[in-house]
Formats: sequence, structure tokens, C-alpha cells
Amino acid sequence: MKTCPAIGLLAAFLLATTGYTQAQSRNGGSAPRLDYEVRPTGLTAAFPASHVCAPIASAWGSQERFDNSTRLQNRNGGLHGGFDISLQEGTPILAMAAGKVIAKGEGGMLEGIYLWLQHTAADTGLPYRAVVKYQHLSTMPRLNPGEPVSAGQIVASSGLTGTIGRAFGPSGYPHLHVSLFIAPVSEPPNITVPPPDGKLSDPLLLFLPANADVANLSTLPDPAVRVAIVERDGRIEPAGSKVVWPVHCVQR
Repeated sequence: MKTCPAIGLLAAFLLATTGYTQAQSRNGGSAPRLDYEVRPTGLTAAFPASHVCAPIASAWGSQERFDNSTRLQNRNGGLHGGFDISLQEGTPILAMAAGKVIAKGEGGMLEGIYLWLQHTAADTGLPYRAVVKYQHLSTMPRLNPGEPVSAGQIVASSGLTGTIGRAFGPSGYPHLHVSLFIAPVSEPPNITVPPPDGKLSDPLLLFLPANADVANLSTLPDPAVRVAIVERDGRIEPAGSKVVWPVHCVQR
């Protein structure tokens, strides 16, 4: 059996970089904390010129938060393990692709209310399984594990849970944090979160072509990644796109 080049590149990427260590939490408790190797990609989101979209306020791999304050070194080497979008509380959050809910709940500081969605290769057209986490939601999502979602479907609303106090101050910071884990295709898909066979990665990888060399992003001709968007009436631009921005965009 011949191996698809894209799948071979993904396998090499995962074998080279997957791994995490467990450490005690900051407050001295015994709950494990997962530390991942984060490598900045330099990717940026390029939205259609005809629309206004909520931009990334703190990028993957950034050492700074939305307000230019420096991140602490106690997790992921001080580098951001996802991207943040500054949003008003109650802003609808969209599924970035078709898939299904695999977990939801509420954590403590820096996590808040969260939702996990899983997307197969068939859902995204990409040569890997994608597991996406949305954090700091305003209320517990109504969707339950096992329920299907479609690309652009409203699945939650943004909030500031898990941000009040410490680095974000007494008022907190309303925003959406998106994390992406890419993992090998498996049947049936693993539904453990975080996925033990997954690699924490830049969520903008979801918008790259299926044949992109994710192990060597420096070969990309342009770090600006074209992002498909969803209008408030549910229309996806460009039509037929399988992966979309997690917040509605509006026409200029």
C-alpha cells in the first residue's frame, strides 16, 4: 500500500514533536498540568477584503497577551498554546468544521467553561484528525458529547470564565481561546481529551491546503493564510469551504 505524502509528513511531524509532561499545579495541588512544546509558526490570518472579522488578539506561540503583558513561564515555556480573539460576552461561537462534540465542562483559572469538538479527515479534507477546544465560554453549551455539528453552526457563546483575577485583573478578559490538537486518523476516533496521540498546534493549520508540509512551514510561499468565513445569515464564503473562522464576519 502506498502512503499519501501528506500523511507521511504528518506522521513524521507527530513522531518528532508529540509529547507532554505532567507537573503539579501552581497552587501545589496534585492535579496534573500538561506542558507542551510550542513552536511559533509565523502564520497570520488573511480575511476576505469584503468583510470585517474579529482578528487574532494573541497569536499561537506569542509571549504576549492581548494587552502586551508578558505570559508566565510556567506553561508551554511561556508561549501561547492557541490563539485568542477578543470578543464581547455573549458573542456566538461557531464550529470551525463539521464533526461532533466529545467533551464539555468547566475548569479553573485560565480555562473556564470549555467545549471540545472533534473533526475527522472527511470533515475537514485534511490528512489528520483535528480536535478543537473552545475556552472561556459564558455558559455551559447545550450540546452534549456525541452530538453532531456542522461547519459554521453556533455551538456556544463567548465569555470571560476562568479569567477573573491574576494576570487578567479583577474584571477579567472576555475572549475566545482556541486550541488545536492534530492527531493521526484512527477508527474509531479516540475521544480522550486532550488526545494522547495528538500534537498541540497552531489552529491556523486548519486553513492550509491538505498537501501543505506542516513539519516545515518555512517552505510556504506566504505566511498569510486565507481564511473562510461565515456571514451572520449562515452563508459561508467561499462557498463549499469545510473549515471556517469561529466567529461571524460582516460585509463592509
